[in-house]
Amino acid sequence: MNVFKFTLLFCLVGIGQAFAQSIYQGPQSETLFIAESEKAFLTDFKTKFKADFDATSQYAKLQTAGLDAWEMGLFDARKAQSTFYKSYPQGSQFSEGFRKYVEACIRWNYWHLLLAYPVLRGNAQTAQVNLISLPSVMVEDLTALNVNDETALPAEPYQDFLFFYVTYFNSKARNFVKYTPADIQTSMSDKATFARQHLTGKPYQYALARVLVENCDKTPPSSVREVFGLLSNTPSSAGYVAAVKARCGEVMARKDEPVVAATAKKKVVDPKAFSFDNQNGEPVTLDEFKGKVVYLDVWASWCGPCRAEFPFSKQLQERLSKKQKEQVVFLYLSIDDTEEVWKKALNTLQLQGEQGLSKGGWRSRTVQYFGIQGIPRYILIDKNGQIADANAKRPSMTDAILQDIVKLIGE
Repeated sequence: MNVFKFTLLFCLVGIGQAFAQSIYQGPQSETLFIAESEKAFLTDFKTKFKADFDATSQYAKLQTAGLDAWEMGLFDARKAQSTFYKSYPQGSQFSEGFRKYVEACIRWNYWHLLLAYPVLRGNAQTAQVNLISLPSVMVEDLTALNVNDETALPAEPYQDFLFFYVTYFNSKARNFVKYTPADIQTSMSDKATFARQHLTGKPYQYALARVLVENCDKTPPSSVREVFGLLSNTPSSAGYVAAVKARCGEVMARKDEPVVAATAKKKVVDPKAFSFDNQNGEPVTLDEFKGKVVYLDVWASWCGPCRAEFPFSKQLQERLSKKQKEQVVFLYLSIDDTEEVWKKALNTLQLQGEQGLSKGGWRSRTVQYFGIQGIPRYILIDKNGQIADANAKRPSMTDAILQDIVKLIGE
C-alpha cells in the first residue's frame, strides 16, 4: 500500500492548494486501491471537515480574527477531527500507513494555521514593522513534536507547516522585525540558513524549494541563485530543481538592481517640527497622519496603568468598522529611556497600530511638547492635524471614546 497517494484523495480534493503540492516530489501511484473502509472514511471526513483544510479560505478568515479566538478555533477543530477519526466505526480496519497519514493531516493543519496567523497578518499590515509574536504558551507544545518528520511529508498540511515554520521562527530570530527594502537581499538566505539548522533530508529539500517558489519574485536574483545552489547540491533533488526552475528561472537569469545607498534616501524632517522615531529608527512627524484621526497613547514600559489599558485599546479597535479603521491611526508613543527596553516591551505586548519612541522619560520631547505630567495620557488629533482633545478618554471608557473618535471621523 502506498500512503503517498492519499494526498490526492484527501488533502487536495477541492482545496485549491495544488501549487504547494506541485513542488512536492514524493512518489505517487495513480493506480493505488485502498481498503473500502479507508475510502469511506476519507469521503466522510472530507464532507465534515473540508472547510478546516481549505487553506485559501482559512487565510482569509485569519485576517479579521483575534489571535486568542483564532487559536481556540483551531484547537476545537483539531479536537473534533481527532474525535471523529478515533471513533470511526471501521477504524480498526485502517492500515498503519493510513493512520499515520490521517494523524499527520490533523496534527500539522493545526500548527500550519497557527504559524500562518502572524506571518500573513504581518504581510497584510504593511504599516507595521514587526510581525506578531505568538505567546510562548501557544507554541510550547511544538517543542515536543518532531518537526523534521519525513514520513509526514505526503500530507499537505505538513508541507504548509514547513514553510510557515521556517518563516515564523526565522522572524523570531530577528526579534520579529520585518525585512526592509534595504535588507531584503538577506531574507531568503536567512530562511535557508534556518532551514539548514533545523531540518534535514526531504523536509529540508521541500522547505528550500517552497521558500524559493514563494519568494523568488520578491528577492534579488543573486539571493535566489544562492539558495537554488543549496537545493541543487542536495541528494536526489532533480525533481525539486526542475519545479523551482519552472517558477523562478526567469528571475535567476536577471541581474540585481542597484541598491540605493541608505544615506541617499534617509528622511530628513524640519528640526523645529515635533517628531519621534519609528521602529526602524526613522523620524516621523504628526503631519504624516493628516487626513486621518489620530488617537495618541503616550506610555512607557515601566507604567503599569499604561499596560493595563492595552487590552481595552485592542477592543476599541475591534469595534470600529473596516471603513472607520481606514480613517483612524492608533499611535502608541513611548517615553522609555532606551530603544532596547522599548522594543523588548513591544515584542511582549504586540500593540496593534503605529509605534514610536521619544526617549528620555519625563525629559523627553513628547512630555515637553504636550505638557504631560502623568501617563498614560491620551490625545485626540483631528484630520487636519489639530488637537481635538488634549486629555482624551481612556480606552477602558470604550463607549465614550468610541463616540468621540467616530464624531471626528465625520460619520
